[in-house]
Amino acid sequence: MVGTSTSIWQAIAAPTTYPPLARDLAVDVAIVGGGITGLTTALLLKRAGLSVAVLEALEIETSATSHTTGHISEVPDIGYRELIANFGEDAARLAVQSRRAAIDRIASIVQEEQIDCGFEYLPGYLYSESYSDLDSIDAEAKAARKLGVQVNTTTSLPLPFPTTKGIVFPNQAQFDGVAYVQALARSIDGGGSYVFEQTRVVDISGDSPTRVYTRQGTIAAQKVVLATHTPIHDITKLQDVYLAAVRAIPYQSYVLGVKTTSPLAAGLFWDTADPYHYTRRYNHPELGELLIVGGADHRTGAAENTLKPYEQLEDYVRSRYHVESIPFRWSSQWFEPTDGLPFIGTAALHPHIYLATGFSGNGISYGTIAAITISDSILNRSNPWIDLYSPGRIKPIATAARFIAQNLNISSHFVLDRFKRDVKTAAEIPPGSGKVLEIKGEQIAAYRDESGTLHARSAVCTHLGCIVNWNAAEKSWDCPCHGGRFTCTGEVLTGPQVKDLDVKSISQ
Repeated sequence: MVGTSTSIWQAIAAPTTYPPLARDLAVDVAIVGGGITGLTTALLLKRAGLSVAVLEALEIETSATSHTTGHISEVPDIGYRELIANFGEDAARLAVQSRRAAIDRIASIVQEEQIDCGFEYLPGYLYSESYSDLDSIDAEAKAARKLGVQVNTTTSLPLPFPTTKGIVFPNQAQFDGVAYVQALARSIDGGGSYVFEQTRVVDISGDSPTRVYTRQGTIAAQKVVLATHTPIHDITKLQDVYLAAVRAIPYQSYVLGVKTTSPLAAGLFWDTADPYHYTRRYNHPELGELLIVGGADHRTGAAENTLKPYEQLEDYVRSRYHVESIPFRWSSQWFEPTDGLPFIGTAALHPHIYLATGFSGNGISYGTIAAITISDSILNRSNPWIDLYSPGRIKPIATAARFIAQNLNISSHFVLDRFKRDVKTAAEIPPGSGKVLEIKGEQIAAYRDESGTLHARSAVCTHLGCIVNWNAAEKSWDCPCHGGRFTCTGEVLTGPQVKDLDVKSISQ
């Protein structure tokens, strides 16, 4: 499992058993990443007659999709007013149409592949608990209607605590994302196409045909899709991929699975707080009814105490619901694009390499949009969204403030974190904990396991050289610059980097 947290979907899923790559291989399209983006892309391409190989670094049930809450919404995180302000009405209307199409495409795939994943249509509710947000709710509803979105406003929301007003969005959806992507993998593997697990990509050539290098073998492909949440890359070879990746800012979000005696209505719910809270109910034949609630977001690698967000969420839940127990907790990483829409399409200098990143908190919807858009592009099909989501688009007004803030943040970490030191000696590190210390002018990321053994790595992220921070909640090393994450013993978990933290030897 990724880190120490386990999502509901991981807990109830049967493990997948796809083999690692064991030989060199040639296919039409190599897809790096076994989450919803990669597997949906693979399915659509295989249906069109192409051979594909999906390369998942860990297991299908540990992909980013497994850490979502299974919301499938047509409502963008930035809201309709900001969407119009950043892109204009015509482009915003295209974005709305693409998100609606994503929900309906998932529904079609569920039916066509006979997937048992609990997919169901239900309403979505954006609501406020404050009277100060009433004008904002009305303005957002007006913007939605302007774009052709069917909405209603209401002062009577099906929640067990006081609210003031909300917007009702009919025909949103929810499902079990792990059950869904596992079914996609089963449909892809075989007939000249492949799914490989435990196959981490360590390098990608920039030429065509492209070679995708793993520790076990090499895959040659006419096209490569980087469906890794944020595109992996070696900056010395794929600068265009890097330039797209740095326009998506890494965040961490937290989730609790709660047993409650409070009545739970069917629907997706999210409030106007910043960061906002998002909830849904989930029924399982053995677990019973659960409330899934998320929020307490922060920049990846930036929180001093990563256990605090769980405490904040628990306080939020207990103040609004009658809580019996909290059997599940997990976190997820997401990437916020600088202009509000994801970057999907070809790399600027390498038209045979496709990437998809910056899904905000809407990975299920945007992952499906990415799969439709990328597969259409590879198959030379017309698609009205290609320019809208292009990684090469330039929106200077919408992008400038966030891009400048992002680069100032990175510069600050790159310089100031050089002086970071959590403890003076390794002897101060308790079992089950990690700390950064300085030895002979070098910063060391040291983790002491429960048996007392010390594992030492360089604290310098192998992407661009920022200093990693210890994540106590997930027992991982997280980079605050571009969101790279490593296991407690320094191996790559997720992020743009392809190399593990360098091994170091220090005194116990």
